[in-house]
Amino acid sequence: MPTRITGLVVAAAAGVTGLALIGSPAFADTTPTPTPSPTPSSTAKAHAPHTLAEVQAAGAKATSDRETKLSAAITKVTGDKSLTSNDRSTILGTLNADLAAMKSSASAIAADSTITQATTDLKAVYSKYRVYAVALPQARLAADADRLTGTALPKLTKEHSTLAGLLSGKDKATSTAALQSDLSDMSAQIATASRDASGQASAALAVTPSAYDSNHSALSSVKSSLESARTAAKKAASDAKTIRQALK
Repeated sequence: MPTRITGLVVAAAAGVTGLALIGSPAFADTTPTPTPSPTPSSTAKAHAPHTLAEVQAAGAKATSDRETKLSAAITKVTGDKSLTSNDRSTILGTLNADLAAMKSSASAIAADSTITQATTDLKAVYSKYRVYAVALPQARLAADADRLTGTALPKLTKEHSTLAGLLSGKDKATSTAALQSDLSDMSAQIATASRDASGQASAALAVTPSAYDSNHSALSSVKSSLESARTAAKKAASDAKTIRQALK
């Protein structure tokens, strides 16, 4: 169930609490770029397994590779404090179920006595579980969405309130039309990021292997919305930095 997100960091100036917009990909080192999962039939005939032993070797590699990715993702999800408890539970349920399925598939393929059955079981590894195409990328996208809505945007909203108070209070003499424009833009960017990130974790986790089979772009709208949200959050952070520097 695999792709990735750029990070945002805004450091607040002189004695003021900083803003950390966490956007580093949750599974950057475990998930490949999302592409339709390959199947034995899509492999060039010259490289396709021709014997039972070859199919079993291919099955051992396919399941082992997925077990490694799933285990790494499970560790990261378990320790990711930005995830809501419900989202973490949903993600871990999927990842652990797929991990168990890979172990079961590995045993089944190794025990198959005919190339027909082994090939059928191997195809299921690619097409039934969709580890790379659905489980891993949806987990990453959900984590990114929760990081935005639960950490980055609340910090930006708090910073906007603080800056607004400064520009209308003790630093009023420093306020300029340009700084007020930056403050207004910061508010607008936060609103845009909040709108685009809202509900995206649930949307990502709602995608199933069968939904992906019907539409290989099932996660694309989530990815696009989160990219837009991150861009807006980054602009809001830049506005905050500009204002902070002017108030030094």
